[in-house]
Amino acid sequence: MRRFIWIPVLVLLVLCMTGAAATPEVYFQMKDPPGDEHGYGAYQYPSNLAFKPYQGLFDITEFKVWQEKPGEIAFDTAFANNTNPWMAPEGFIHQNLRVFVDSLPNQGATGLMHQGAYVRFDAKYAWDFCLRIAGWGNSQLITATADQKWQIRPLRTMMMGDNRTLRAVVPEKLVGKPGRNWHYYVLVGSYDGFGEDFFRRVMKDPGEWVIGGGYDEVLEPQVMDIVAADNASQVKQLRSFDLQTGQLAMLQPVGADLAGWRLPGWLRILLLLLLVVLIGFLTYRLIKRRGQISWFWVPNRESKTKKGA
Repeated sequence: MRRFIWIPVLVLLVLCMTGAAATPEVYFQMKDPPGDEHGYGAYQYPSNLAFKPYQGLFDITEFKVWQEKPGEIAFDTAFANNTNPWMAPEGFIHQNLRVFVDSLPNQGATGLMHQGAYVRFDAKYAWDFCLRIAGWGNSQLITATADQKWQIRPLRTMMMGDNRTLRAVVPEKLVGKPGRNWHYYVLVGSYDGFGEDFFRRVMKDPGEWVIGGGYDEVLEPQVMDIVAADNASQVKQLRSFDLQTGQLAMLQPVGADLAGWRLPGWLRILLLLLLVVLIGFLTYRLIKRRGQISWFWVPNRESKTKKGA
C-alpha cells in the first residue's frame, strides 16, 4: 500500500503544473485611490447631461499589464464608472486615456508628440512607447525614436464586459515582453473631438462642455486622474507646473521595481511546487513511522499478521 502513497502527490504535481501553464502572466498591477478624479484638487465635471452621473467616468481604480493570450500584451485600466452616450464602437467615449511606457533604459522622450495633456515626464524614466487610447477609431501605438520622428501604428482597444475596464492590446513583437524594470505613466482626461490631442479644456468656471476648477491657463494639466500611490502624490505631481517660468507639471511613473519587492511569477510557481513535494514527503514519512495507517486509513497488513501470531 505504501507505494501508492505518492500517487496523490504526483496527481497534485500534475495539476499544479497544468494550472501554472494555463495561468496568465501578470507583469504589473496596481490599485489607484478612488474618488480622486479632480486633477490637482478642484477640477469639476462639465454640466452637460452627457456627463451624468458626474462622477466615476474619469476615476481610475486599477491598472494592470498582463498576458492573457500568447503573443499579446494587454494593458487594462479600470474606471469607477462608464457610459457611452454617443455610442462609440469601442464601448467608451468619455475617457481620453494615455499610457506612456519606459521600457528601455537611457533613452526615450520626456515630452509629448502633441500637446493637450500639458505634462512632461521625468528624464530618468523617459518613455519609449505610448498607448493613445481614444474612441471613434482614434487609438494609436506611438513609438518614440531617437530623432523624435515617431512611429505610429493602429491600436486595438475596447471596453470589457464589466463596462469598467478599458483594454488596449499590443502585439508582443512590437514592444517586447514587459520586464520588472518597465515603468508606466497612466493619465486620463476628458475626450473632446475638437480638443488639442482630444483633451477637453480646463477653465476657471465649469461650463456645459468645459471642465471647471482651473486657472484659465493652458499651461496647467488637462488631466483628471493619474495612477499614483495616493491622492497626495497625485496632487503634488499635477500641481508642479509653474505659471511664471512656463514649466509644465512633471509626472512620476509607477512600476514593479518602484513599488517594493515582489516575486516573479515563475518563482512563485516553483515555490508552490516545492511546497507540494515537501507536504507529500512529510506525509509519507509520518505514515512510514507510525506503520498503522494507509492512504485510506486501513490497518496495515503487517500489523494484523503480527497480532494474529
